[in-house]
Order: sequence, then structure tokens, then C-alpha cells
Amino acid sequence: MMWLLSVAAIGWWISQTIIKAELNDVAASADYESTTTSHVMDRVFTEMSSIANMVAGNADVIRLAVKYRTDPPGFANLTRQQRAVEFTRDPLVRKVGDVMNRLAGDLRYARIYMNNMSDDTVTASNWAESDTIVGMIYSGRPYLIEALRTGKGSSFGIARLNKTPSFFVTSRIDDEGDKPHGSVTVKFDAPDVATYLTGRHTALIVNRQGRVITSSAPAFMLRNVARLLPEGTVLPPDGEEELGEALNVQAISHQAYENLWFIDGKQYLVKRRPLSGTHYQLLTLASLEQIEPMRRQHFWIAAFIGLLGIVFIVLAALAIRHWLLRRQDELYAANYDVLTDLPNRRAILVELDRLFTLAQRTGRWVLVVFIDMDGFKAINDTHGHEVGDKFLIEAGRRLSEGLRANDMLGRFGGDEFIVIGQVVPPSSDNLEGSVDVIRNRLAPLLIGTYHFESCSFEYSGASIGVACVDPSVSSLKAALREADQLMYADKKTRRKTSHITNSI
Repeated sequence: MMWLLSVAAIGWWISQTIIKAELNDVAASADYESTTTSHVMDRVFTEMSSIANMVAGNADVIRLAVKYRTDPPGFANLTRQQRAVEFTRDPLVRKVGDVMNRLAGDLRYARIYMNNMSDDTVTASNWAESDTIVGMIYSGRPYLIEALRTGKGSSFGIARLNKTPSFFVTSRIDDEGDKPHGSVTVKFDAPDVATYLTGRHTALIVNRQGRVITSSAPAFMLRNVARLLPEGTVLPPDGEEELGEALNVQAISHQAYENLWFIDGKQYLVKRRPLSGTHYQLLTLASLEQIEPMRRQHFWIAAFIGLLGIVFIVLAALAIRHWLLRRQDELYAANYDVLTDLPNRRAILVELDRLFTLAQRTGRWVLVVFIDMDGFKAINDTHGHEVGDKFLIEAGRRLSEGLRANDMLGRFGGDEFIVIGQVVPPSSDNLEGSVDVIRNRLAPLLIGTYHFESCSFEYSGASIGVACVDPSVSSLKAALREADQLMYADKKTRRKTSHITNSI
């Protein structure tokens, strides 16, 4: 009983410590992300205001605003399309519209446009497009009214034409006598603004009524989270935009942490930060979904703490098995060529040494065959190294078909292969015949057509040196040297034959 109580107490303490550390990490991460994201969004809205001010102060824009301060007589009776035709006949309208279009494209704004004192859109960044807003009368828009009254205005709303949630920032156009002649508006669609809300956590931009007007998570967009805002800061509906469907938001009481909430049944830690120069707040929602699984995990760990001995044994067995598998992989890598999967030089030399020792006891001779792939450099140069690698793999495969049961084929290095094994001692007068039998068995395997995905070519064969040595009077090094020399002799013979054939 004391053991179980001790395990329970220790398990509870460890669980609380881990969960507290996790909450601290989440809180620190959310606070950092809230700070950095708010700085980014402050710059976004500041840039929008600066662009609106810059365009409104442009000499051509002021000249255009003075020219069309109010709609000409009879414009109110025209359709939007007719007004657009009348405006865009003016070269100055098109010139200013082109400037706005370049700015909007460079800064990824949805639109930049200019309105006169009649709320009519005189020019816009999309003046030349089929869906132009030139000639559109925006009577009663709060950001236009506010800009004409105070010099600047801003608003969030759903665009009338494409129904896209958007931010609007407006600056008044004044002449040298500070007389207002209209306004310039920068429109930035919420989906494009959302691309700045990057990070590990969910970021929401919320208006004064608690409606989510931009979100990094689409599920929150245009929903209402007024309960997450500080008490007393939520304003009643202003008649401009809908409040949005309310999310199910409930506070979670915690002795050590504030701002823990259930939002639509999921736990979040919430950080709030106002965005300077706007009426909006940035909410950073850090998910706490990992907490309950952690608690359950800690419970099961504590429940099975008595079986740790078995767990340790299993883990130890797994570790040993892993070590053995890794050791096998290391041994394989040390003894096999990574390209052809054949034994490498090291493995061949070890096996050859064993064959010499065995042959001395059994009275057999040792076979060493050096094979040099003539023309390999030309294949690489002509077809590329990838084809060269595939050629070596295919050559190894073909040679494998000519091996006897106890022979070993390996890649000795570069374009050289080697075959080793044991043979019955040949008679002194038939040594050359025994060598020819081996050569005639291996050499034809390499001759012929090689087909690959990117090319095919004929291969005339390799130079082969076959040495059958008596282990009682020869050594491993001597056998290798003899096979190498015989291979080079064969190479010279093949070159002479090729030269004579070409001459004929």
C-alpha cells in the first residue's frame, strides 16, 4: 500500500510539474507571437494609411479632384457604366488610374480608388477592367464621411461587388487652401491581410463589436467572440455590419492562469493586444488541446509504474536489437559496394585470404579473375554518369549469371570486377585450356546490347585476366598481381585486334 501511495504521490507531482511547464511555454509562446504579430499588423495598417496619404497628396490626383470636385450636371441620371465611360475619356483619369494600379499590384492591395464630393468614384486601379468601379456612387460609406470630416477614415466591411470582407483606409484630398475636394481609399481584402497572420497559434483581428474580421483560421472568420474582449470595451451594433454568429465561449477558472477559455468546446489560452491607430484588437489563441492527453498519459504512466522493470527489460532488448541491426548495417556497408551491392575490395581480400588457407589444406588451387570494363570512360562521357552507374550494375548482374556455386564476384574498384574461387588443380599441359574455359564462360556475358531508359548501345566486351595459382607455391599478392598482369595483356591484345579490324 505504501508503495502504491508513493507512486501515486510522485506521479501526481511529476504530472503537475510537467503540465505547469507546458502552460508556461504556451503562455510565453503566445505572448511572443502576439507581440510580433501586432507589430506586423500595425505596420500593415500604417502602410495603408501612408499610401492613402501619398496618393491623396499627388499633384495629378489633386488636379483631378479639383476638376471633378462634384459630378457634372446630369450625371446622377446616368447609369454607373455611362458615368464610367464619361470619366475614362479623360486622359488624366486614366493616368491617375494607372498609377493606382501599379501601386495596388506592387503592394497586393485589392484596389485603390478616388471619390469626389458627390461620393462618385472618379478613377480606380481597375479603371480599364470589365468590373471597374469607376462611376460607382458610395453614398453613406462611413470611412468616406469620416475622411471628409476629419481628414482620414477607416472601416471594415463586405465589398458590395465581390462580397469580399475588406479593410478600407481613406485620406482626404485637399488643395493648397486646405479645401476638401474628395478622398483616396485603399482597399485590402481580409484574405490577403490574413497571410500576415503567420505563426504557431491562431490569430484573430476583432472589431469593437467582437466580430472576427480577419483570421488565420477560416473557421473563426466573421464569427463573434465578444466575450473574449475586456469587460466594458464591447460596443453595441453600429448598424453598418452584422455582428456575426456568436461562438460558444466560456471562461475556465484556474488558480495560476487567467485567460483560459473554452471556445466551441476546445481549450485555449488567449492573449489580447490592441492594434495602434485602429479600433481593432488582436487576439492570439494558443490551443491547449494537448493538456488533457498529457493528464491521461501521466495517469497511465503512474498506474503502470509497478511494471517499469518489465518495461526496462523490453526497452533494453529493443535497444540491443537496434544495436545489433545497426551493427549488421555497418558490417554490410563495410563489406559491400554501395552501387552494385556486390562484395567490395575489403570483403574480396578477406575471402581470398580464407580461400588460400582452405586450399592449402584441401589441395585445391585458387582462382582469381580480374575484369576491366573497357571503354567505361567513353560511356560516362557520352551518356552521363547515371548511365555509367547503371551499366556497372548491369555488368555485375550479367557476370553473376556465369558464376559457379562457390565463386564470389565483387567490385574491386572503379570499373574493375573480380571473381575468386577454388578449382581442381589443372594438369600441367592443360593449364591454358582450364583458363580458356573460365574466360569463355565469363567474357560473352558482357558482350552485347545494353538497354537503359535514356539510351541503348552495343558493348564489345571487357579485358579479362584469369590466374589459377597453386597456394603452396604462390601468395595472395602474387595471385592478384598475376591476374592483373594477364588482364592488361588481354587489354593490349584486344586493342591490337580492334586496330587491325578498323584498318581492314
